[in-house]
Amino acid sequence: MSIQIDYQQAIRENYHSLGKKKQKIADLLLKSPMLVLEKSLGELAELCHCEQTTIIRFAQQLKYAGFAELKLAIARQSNVVWQDFAEESAPKEQPGDHFRMLCNKLAMLHTESIRETLNGMDESRIDRLVADLNSAEKVMFAGAGTSRLAASDLHIKLTRLGINGLYFDDYEFQKTFIGYLGPRDLLIVFSHSGKTESTVKIAQTAHGRGVRICAVTSNADSQLGKLADHLLLTGSREHLFRLGGMTSRSAQLILGDLICLKFSMADQQRSWKYLEKSYDGIL
Repeated sequence: MSIQIDYQQAIRENYHSLGKKKQKIADLLLKSPMLVLEKSLGELAELCHCEQTTIIRFAQQLKYAGFAELKLAIARQSNVVWQDFAEESAPKEQPGDHFRMLCNKLAMLHTESIRETLNGMDESRIDRLVADLNSAEKVMFAGAGTSRLAASDLHIKLTRLGINGLYFDDYEFQKTFIGYLGPRDLLIVFSHSGKTESTVKIAQTAHGRGVRICAVTSNADSQLGKLADHLLLTGSREHLFRLGGMTSRSAQLILGDLICLKFSMADQQRSWKYLEKSYDGIL
């Protein structure tokens, strides 16, 4: 791979040999590299008013294998994975204590994500979802990567409260059992970006079968967001290039907790009936 090539230097060295459309791509990359990192090939082509093949040839002219390798080079050289934890962007409560700074910054990022998610939530959206949960014969929970942790957590909580829930880690099982759902059922799907291919495909299959869909995502305009009957937005702004879901995971989990609370409180007598059954095995 050629990700060690300095993309800025490569652009400067090749700029005058680029055509006008490629120069427009180069200008955007130099001005807003973080914006480019968050765009898919198709989205960037639309933004630059060019063909996707033009962007691929642009990357190859800079000696990268293609667009994906160019993005990796930008991410590496921008140090984007650790950008939110840079010392200069953290509170200066304890100068010189890098570890304490890291802890404080991590706590602040998670707190902001949770607060933004909850403050932006409309109660009527949760109430409509609770109504569908009450009427659903089956509820399937899905997510990929870190998002599957939130899906699994909500599946466990709602199953304890009497929901007839389905959850599978394996995508092949998800594809199989989505066929068991119909218009009287509900799919709750988690995806931070709303673009994860396997997650979108599951939602598309469910949509085609008339299954009601609840999407928990940070992107209302994503493919997943546009398929949703219930759209619950998380407030996390994590980069695409990261160590793994952190604040996005917290935001998804807190929304799951909110759904669970509202569902359980809507009929506390019913909730106690089911909770008592689960307590029998652990008390």
